[in-house]
Amino acid sequence: MTKKIQCVFFIILVIFCGYALAEASPILSLPDTKILEKPIRAELVLKLGSDKADEDFYKLRSFTVDKNGQIYILDAGNSRIQCFSKEGKFLFSFGRQGQGPGELSNNATKIKILSDGNIYVIDNRQRRINVYNLEGKFLFSGKTSVYYNDIVLLNNTYYLSSLFLEENHKPIHISRTLGKIDGAFGIFVEPAVNLLQRISRLANPYPWRMYYADSSTTKLVVTNKNEIIFSQVFPYRLIKYDAKGQVLKDIMGDVDFDTYHHVKFTVTKDSVAISSSPGPPGIILDVSINRDNLVVVFYLNPDQDFFYIDIYDLDLNLISRYKMPNIIVDVKKEEHIGVGDVVIDNDNNLYATVISKENYPQLVKYKLIFD
Repeated sequence: MTKKIQCVFFIILVIFCGYALAEASPILSLPDTKILEKPIRAELVLKLGSDKADEDFYKLRSFTVDKNGQIYILDAGNSRIQCFSKEGKFLFSFGRQGQGPGELSNNATKIKILSDGNIYVIDNRQRRINVYNLEGKFLFSGKTSVYYNDIVLLNNTYYLSSLFLEENHKPIHISRTLGKIDGAFGIFVEPAVNLLQRISRLANPYPWRMYYADSSTTKLVVTNKNEIIFSQVFPYRLIKYDAKGQVLKDIMGDVDFDTYHHVKFTVTKDSVAISSSPGPPGIILDVSINRDNLVVVFYLNPDQDFFYIDIYDLDLNLISRYKMPNIIVDVKKEEHIGVGDVVIDNDNNLYATVISKENYPQLVKYKLIFD
């Protein structure tokens, strides 16, 4: 009798466990937990850049978009900023070549609208940052002593990022008045493996320490938690700091390709040349915070045939990943997207600069469609 009771109890237990497993979420094995790539499409909305007087861009280095979709293009080679409506209609221009108040060199690097609603233009050639309002009126400028790539404003304090290939370089500078550096912090990240060691062996390493300096190599974004996220075009790495410079999180992008830069030095008797292996001018093209307070990372694979969008929460936990074919540039025609010149706005519009040997530099706008 005891054995029969035990047998019945065992059968009931098995049935109960079966129901429980059916109701519970399955425990995924490690391969099943890898995030799935979702498809995404892009439809062309507008294209700016032609032989028209207002669109004959020269050295299209950077652009920015305000909250109403108005586009400000840093036409660096012509020492001006061109403003267009969200539909692509030319509105007005400001800036001219010179060294006076509000004037620009022909090689300004970065334009950006900060949280105070003003336009900031980093002009490394003139070692200063010019500030304008949204109507193009010059407000003030701040002197700089090093080359900067990006700038953000947090708690009435400026944070500026740079990249100089030297050991113990602090990539983020703090400035309360945009003219005086009050501190520096940050982890130095080599864009290429063992790059510092290779540069140190050169007879004159200084020019090569500046190789990435005057470009959009580094990027800063600010969260609503008074935190700063730092990134570079190489490699795929995100570092989150608090306003005092303490590291809160440091992650590498979980992708199946190498995101470091591949460079080589060719040393001859008379000179040293640096060259890159075939590949994109940058892996990480944009990092931003959308209206849902999610971190959006737009990047490109080394073969330049696919774009990816990774979505993180503010703790840098990866939530979703999207993938689409590269229809923006034709690599066979030696077209490429300008380094760091990509913006994804809150309406899922993708803006990018396209540099080509055959055509005028162009700014393109695509509507992203998430399937």
